[in-house]
Amino acid sequence: MMSAKKLFKFLSKAFYFSLISLFVSSAYAISDVGYVGEDETEITVERSYAKLPSFPRKALRLGREGYVVVEFDIDTDGAVLDPYVVEATPQGVFERSAIKAVRKWVYEPPTYEGQSVKANNVQVRLNFNLQ
Repeated sequence: MMSAKKLFKFLSKAFYFSLISLFVSSAYAISDVGYVGEDETEITVERSYAKLPSFPRKALRLGREGYVVVEFDIDTDGAVLDPYVVEATPQGVFERSAIKAVRKWVYEPPTYEGQSVKANNVQVRLNFNLQ
């Protein structure tokens, strides 16, 4: 039989990992909006791979929730270029995790009028929720 201390440790780890699996809701979005050309024509860009960001341990320990809005460009091959934070609440908590994950995302190569193009000013919101 498991001692109370070992049981508590096991349940704490199980709870921690179940929370991590439930925290990001926006990473399941299929498509985003980008802009092409000087007139900034709006196009839809399809995400083919989206790595989930890790939930910062300190935020988990303190029970913090929040979101980060990240803006970036998508190259003609579908790679994310130069992501940066536009908005974050609370500040200084989730930004690093969001940027690290978005850098690994891959999109279907963007096209406009049959031409391969670079999509500019794509914005995504990543929500960090504990439930």
